[in-house]
Amino acid sequence: MDGTIWLLLALIVALVALGVVVAGLRRAPRISQSSGHCPRCRTPISLRRVSILRSHLLLGEWVCPHCGTRMDKFGRSVSGTAN
Repeated sequence: MDGTIWLLLALIVALVALGVVVAGLRRAPRISQSSGHCPRCRTPISLRRVSILRSHLLLGEWVCPHCGTRMDKFGRSVSGTAN
């Protein structure tokens, strides 16, 4: 009885994880070339962005060279500015 409960719990966790992966894959990518401007100063964003910090590279962030606004990979402003 005790092993059955753990097996059922593991099955539920696996199904939830599979659902999250499938939902993530079905979602359309929101990266577009039309959002190619800084949200603060409207400076055009290069499509070949080079991240300065490792955390920016991992998270897909970018810093505007003109005003220092941090943006995510979708071109939305991230709280705070880089100094």
